[in-house]
Amino acid sequence: MIEILSGILKIKHPTFAVVDCNGVGFGVQISTRTGESLPEIGVQVSLFTHLVVREDSLTLFGFSEMAEKELFLKMIDVNGIGPKMAQRILSSVSPSSFLDMIAREDKNALSKIKGIGKKTVEQLIISLKDKATALQALNETSSFSSAEQEAFLALQTLGVKESAAKEAIKKAKKNLDSEANTATLISEALKHI
Repeated sequence: MIEILSGILKIKHPTFAVVDCNGVGFGVQISTRTGESLPEIGVQVSLFTHLVVREDSLTLFGFSEMAEKELFLKMIDVNGIGPKMAQRILSSVSPSSFLDMIAREDKNALSKIKGIGKKTVEQLIISLKDKATALQALNETSSFSSAEQEAFLALQTLGVKESAAKEAIKKAKKNLDSEANTATLISEALKHI
């Protein structure tokens, strides 16, 4: 529903921020990693977001990188992992380190993350093992802009292999200006596959 929030940073705490978007202040729950990457108060900021709708609340979660958001979304699909726990995990360990632990099935390292018990560790490994490789590929594209990351994901959805998708996006970037939108990037990248 609300995919990206862009505006002026008004309030900044380690796990919470307020972004003023044309006079409306949106409260956003963030990981400490995203909190550390935020600019000074009064500066323009953009966050990828996910809105969690509950019977009694609407909670907006924000992410500085698309890879962090994608991992968050995969985590909250795991039985027993809610948005707050996913946010806590992302505050404790980088997405790439977490995915590496999942891929290696490193139960000892995972159980050292605060708030994760033995059953949750096993559930995370079972649920995310197959997705860890794809998410690691997305994490490797974190140098891509948000439009480039979205184009990369779209190409993978179309069945393009990870390495071919990365190369196609890189070639498309060379032929387009830096402000190219996702649709333009996808169209240009398909020419290089």
